Amino acid sequence: MHDPFAWSFPLGRLFGITIRVHWLFPFVALGFVLHAAFGKPGGHPLPEGTWVDATILIVILFFTVLFHEFGHCFGARAVRGDAQEVLLWPLGGLANVEVPNRPRAHFLTAAAGPAVNLVLALGCALLLLTVHEKALQPTWSPLPDGFPFRDSLGQVALQTWSGGEVAVGPYTLAAWVARAFWVNYFLFLMNVVLMGFPLDGGRMLQAGLWPWLGYRQAMLTAIFVGFGVVCVIGLYAIIKDSVLSLSLALFIAYSCHRQWVVLETGGEDAVFGYDFSQGYTSLERDHVAAAPPPRRVSWWRAWLQRRAARKLQREMEEREAEEKRLDDLLDKVHRQGQAALTDEEKRFMKRVSDRYKNRR
Repeated sequence: MHDPFAWSFPLGRLFGITIRVHWLFPFVALGFVLHAAFGKPGGHPLPEGTWVDATILIVILFFTVLFHEFGHCFGARAVRGDAQEVLLWPLGGLANVEVPNRPRAHFLTAAAGPAVNLVLALGCALLLLTVHEKALQPTWSPLPDGFPFRDSLGQVALQTWSGGEVAVGPYTLAAWVARAFWVNYFLFLMNVVLMGFPLDGGRMLQAGLWPWLGYRQAMLTAIFVGFGVVCVIGLYAIIKDSVLSLSLALFIAYSCHRQWVVLETGGEDAVFGYDFSQGYTSLERDHVAAAPPPRRVSWWRAWLQRRAARKLQREMEEREAEEKRLDDLLDKVHRQGQAALTDEEKRFMKRVSDRYKNRR
């Protein structure tokens, strides 16, 4: 699977960026929901309706990762780069971007995705102060089991700032906002605290060290930190018996190894022809142009340009038709005289003649 975008289908186009979904995404999402419906962790069945909460998690995660990837895309464009596609897949999202070969451009592009999650998390935290009769705290545990699932009574337990606990319905606004906060909080910490390649934190680390150590040594540092991240996620996967976490750890290990090989051998491409920023983050092409690429025309400006082009074409066609008719009428006057013209033909000739006079 050299190009993961080839194993995907398009959902549409927004802001000049094609949104694609990998075929594994719905497959893994369905498996996650079915596990919540029929799984029995520790031999005990999950509370009834947990599969609905799992579906809600998938929906929130889908849009949150999409916003994260658009953050990378707009970050790339802000530094005079370009962005063409984003891909949603089981380990998160990938953004196909091109940025200038400068540390600042790479740092801002990598930081733009987590920045979107931070802004969304802060917004949800403020909403939790008002969506219930008591000011509610967000769920602070960033671990996967910290997501606000319903309990055995079918309620979602949330903490108040006064230290108490309240139970809200699983479909109330408070529950939705608390879940949206947790997803954005989780993605922000995942991509910033774990500072190793190919995570966004690793990319920011590499860009920050670049001016002092040079590109190659800075990338090697991020790669070695990435191997440390593999150990952390791998241990968590073993302890919690998490298949997705184990897959993520293996993927990061493979990405770091491949990028190391690229640095040592001068290969053409990074992992699968792209540089991945792990699950729930982004991807950039390894090749970066020496000069800033031309900025992509926005969909609004492209529509205005097409509209102006069509208008200009219509005016040229009308002008050619008028000139042809004027030549025919002049020939008629030459052969039959001015009296042979009808009133409409005289008005037409006067209108066209006045127009040419005004142009002079």
